[in-house]
Amino acid sequence: MSLTEKGRRRREALLDAVVLVLEREGPGAVTHRAVAAQAGVPVSAATYYFATIDDLLIEALRRAVEEEAALLQPDALADTADLARALHDYAVQRRATAVAHYELLLLATRRPALRPDAERWYASLEAALDAGFPSTAGEHPDERAQRLASAAMALDGLILRMLWRGEPSTPAEVERSLEPLLRPLLPAIAR
Repeated sequence: MSLTEKGRRRREALLDAVVLVLEREGPGAVTHRAVAAQAGVPVSAATYYFATIDDLLIEALRRAVEEEAALLQPDALADTADLARALHDYAVQRRATAVAHYELLLLATRRPALRPDAERWYASLEAALDAGFPSTAGEHPDERAQRLASAAMALDGLILRMLWRGEPSTPAEVERSLEPLLRPLLPAIAR
């Protein structure tokens, strides 16, 4: 679908609105009517750009994954402090986006159409960790993959704690929390 500038703005406004509705009321509240009202556009615009609610949710998750994966670019994460700042920005400064993102990730457990984009989120976490913590000589690829997956799960848990409890609440506190989570990725000599 080729869009005019007005069409692109409306489509983006609808996707922004999905995030706000998800954060405020959860996935059950995402309807064409609710999203259109939040975006300030006619309901017909919502159904024109997104024929089904799944289309709307898939595109919202795709956009959320792209935005958050950009935060975790390996070249932007030179050390634990950079990772801590990125996670703090995501879970504290951009909380509405993070809450909506996690709502969509949970929804992916029940909607197969959302799963490929949910998998991209976890792949981006693992890729950032892999780049930031290079493997050691002689490390078996399967062991490495398992350690990366474990560290990504730990980061996921940390993010959820930040969203739920609001702690750790500063980049320095996030960095202190990261140290034990990332220790298994460090070369044995550095542990």
